[in-house]
Formats: sequence, structure tokens, C-alpha cells
Amino acid sequence: MDENGLIRLEDINKIYSGIYPVYALKNINLSISKGEFISIVGPSGSGKSTLMNMLGLLDQPTSGKLYYAHEETSQWDNNRKAKFRNKEIGFIFQAHLLLPEFSALENVLMPVYISRKVQEEKIEYAKYILNTVGLGDKMRSLPTQLSGGQNQRVAIARALINKPSIIFGDEPTGALDQKTGQDIYNLFRKINKEVSMTFVIVTHAVNLAQKADRVIEIVDGKIVNDS
Repeated sequence: MDENGLIRLEDINKIYSGIYPVYALKNINLSISKGEFISIVGPSGSGKSTLMNMLGLLDQPTSGKLYYAHEETSQWDNNRKAKFRNKEIGFIFQAHLLLPEFSALENVLMPVYISRKVQEEKIEYAKYILNTVGLGDKMRSLPTQLSGGQNQRVAIARALINKPSIIFGDEPTGALDQKTGQDIYNLFRKINKEVSMTFVIVTHAVNLAQKADRVIEIVDGKIVNDS
């Protein structure tokens, strides 16, 4: 692993047990470096979201090893994983998952509330991020008062609030129209280049995936192309 290495997966398998076991991931070996912008593509049911959940410590492998910055994570308990996710990982999903009773600013600050470290500088940073994503005049608006694209921008700002090492996006533009999806993707690239934040994006949008620095194709639980 190079000195900028962030994540490494070694022989990762994920099997869901049942009458007929489902092999969701098969012998996955993958390294991700700081500052990379990666798209993960593949047909529905190929294992993309399972891989994303594994990388984001939302699920654990049946076998194999996952390293974050050279530290193997299998012995981490749920509390340590939760703290690590809150500090180092930002998630953006297809459904923005905003809390409807809270304003845009309050939704962005939600990870800070969870960590119980609400400081004035965090509030100012939340305002800065909302300005950056073009919502400086919508900070007090509720999700029901915003468009789908605007809500997704709030979700992006929320993912950025703790200045994570890596952003995972699971079809983050899937529910948006083509233009808004392109705008969101361009915003990802802007942040990636300006602060060297790592992005890993699962997408069905081939035109967007091809703009990544690296495209990983997964089929039937296996990485079939990494270019």
C-alpha cells in the first residue's frame, strides 16, 4: 500500500446464509488511495451496494480483511466503528434521508449533534458549506420547501460537515433529472480536486461514471474491471 493508502480489502467474501446461500461478494481485492475519485458500476444485483456497505463499515465480511490506514478493522467493536464513521466517513444516498422537521442548516449539523460537539465554528462551517453548494439563502428552509436537487445538496453538505477522509455515494444522483445530476457530480469533482477528498460513487449513469479517474466494474460479486 502506498503512503497515501486509505483503504485496502484483502480476499473479501460476503455470504448471506439461507436455504440457498447468496454469494454477494467473491474474493474482492481492492486498494483506494487518498484523493482518488472512483466510480463503481455494474448491473443491478451485482454486489455494488454490498461492497459500498463493506467499505463504509456498515456491514462486515464473512471472510477476508479490511484495513483503514493500515489498521485491520475486524476487531473493532460497534462503538468504535460508529465513532470512526462519524468522524472519517460521509455517506450520500439516492434518497437524501433528511429529517423533515429540521431546517437545512439543522440537517447539515445532525452529525455534529450526534457527536455532541456542537461549537460555533461548526455552525459557521455548516453555513459555509451550504453557501458552497448554492443554498446560502435556504438555510432556514425545511426539506418540504426545497426541490429534490436542493435536498440532495443539503445531504451533500451534511456528509461534509465533519471534514471526512472519504465520501461514499450510493446512487446519489439516481433520483435527480439529468441536468441536476450533472451539477451534483460536478460539485463532487470540485470538492475532490480542491481538498483532495476521496470519493467512491456507485452509479448506473454511464456518462457520469466515465468522468471518474477510476472505474471499477463489478459483476456477480466479482471485480471484472478496474481501469
